[in-house]
Amino acid sequence: MLDSLEEVHGRVTGRRRGRQYATEHLNSALFVSLAAEFQGYCRDLHNGAAAALSDSLGVGDPRAIIFRAALVRGRNLDKGNAQPASIGADFQILGMALWPHTYAAYPVLGPKWNETLTRLNKVRNAVAHRNDPQLVAVKREQPLDLATFRRWRRSLNGAASGFDNVVGAYLKDTANVGWRA
Repeated sequence: MLDSLEEVHGRVTGRRRGRQYATEHLNSALFVSLAAEFQGYCRDLHNGAAAALSDSLGVGDPRAIIFRAALVRGRNLDKGNAQPASIGADFQILGMALWPHTYAAYPVLGPKWNETLTRLNKVRNAVAHRNDPQLVAVKREQPLDLATFRRWRRSLNGAASGFDNVVGAYLKDTANVGWRA
């Protein structure tokens, strides 16, 4: 989906640099879609980790079904944005301190991923809730253009890969569960 939005962006702008007034709404859609895609990724990662933990009790064990349901019940990722705090809280349900583990494994990149996600959610909320004063404020922090979108997309792709590694290591250490991201 993100690739197709970028392709549409290129068609609308003729791939020309500079301020293209017709692209402002398209740029907003890129940022909202990026936030949605990353939230979906985090939910899928959490589902996979919950399944791996519950399956460690034994596939088909009735306790595993109850355990898995408890691990995903009331999850923040199902009802709100994928903010750093909400992602961390959801993984804490699995017994994992996601951000501290991520910072330990990626001391330079981890804080950058957190900052990108925080900024993206500010943009997402300003756009999705049509909050013009908030939108003006986020535009003062960074341009909402294709270059920023691409930079944030690369950052969150890195975060996804890092999260896969960190969650995999946690599952191996905690439940001796193999993990394939």
